[in-house]
Amino acid sequence: MSKVTSATQIKTLNESWKRALADYQNLLRRVEHDKQEFVKMSNANLIARLLPSLDILELAASHTADLGVSMAAKQFHQALVDEGLEIISPSPGDPFDYTRHECTQTLDLTDGKKQNTIAELILKGYRIGDYILRPAKVKVYKQPETETVINNSTPAL
Repeated sequence: MSKVTSATQIKTLNESWKRALADYQNLLRRVEHDKQEFVKMSNANLIARLLPSLDILELAASHTADLGVSMAAKQFHQALVDEGLEIISPSPGDPFDYTRHECTQTLDLTDGKKQNTIAELILKGYRIGDYILRPAKVKVYKQPETETVINNSTPAL
């Protein structure tokens, strides 16, 4: 075996080793990322199951003067926000976005209103990052449908 062949083999093995090391480091990063995503989705599933309780607490807080209920609702809401919960709460006039909103009713356009805009928020939506837990339920302005009249007359025989 010549020195040239040995040097070439050493260089080839060294490059292979570096590629294997880089692949291993990429694998470690990918595993860590996947683990974080799993935890995030697990939290999202739990938080999605808690949203009806949050709605009830917030509704109770808005209908009573009891400071304890209001404090409990705020603390519960803040705990969920600390876990990454974001509110989807469009205002009237905002454009309708089917990826974040659910249309529960359409209303005919009135003067000064634009088509496919939010008329009213019915129920707040929530998301964690790009994952929609519950879309905001809204009423949307739409152009009224025009009726087409079909002529059902039959020709005389």
